[in-house]
Amino acid sequence: SFDGAVGYSLGGARVELEASYRRFATLADGQYAKSGAESLAAITRDAVITENNYFVVKIDEITNTSVMLNGCYDVLHTDLPVSPYVCAGIGASFVDISKQVTTKLAYRGKVGISYQFT
Repeated sequence: SFDGAVGYSLGGARVELEASYRRFATLADGQYAKSGAESLAAITRDAVITENNYFVVKIDEITNTSVMLNGCYDVLHTDLPVSPYVCAGIGASFVDISKQVTTKLAYRGKVGISYQFT
């Protein structure tokens, strides 16, 4: 996994460009009757799986890569090096499930505390 951001401060407001990468692998926990079964999923549109209403897919890993543009605002403007902030962002998320990539709209809200280094 990786997360990183770069930004520019405009007084109490900031603009950030943020990128992240996450990888999720299937894990075997020793409770499956067959080797490799942890990578299989049965999918159906119905509430209950019956004999002929599902299909099986193999999922070895899932990755999510996102790029966000965030606008942030420092809530307190004092001479202290610590300030709470709020952010809102919009961007794109690229979800890769077994080499099938889907692009989705991404949005986020953040709150936190920033510390100014001199």
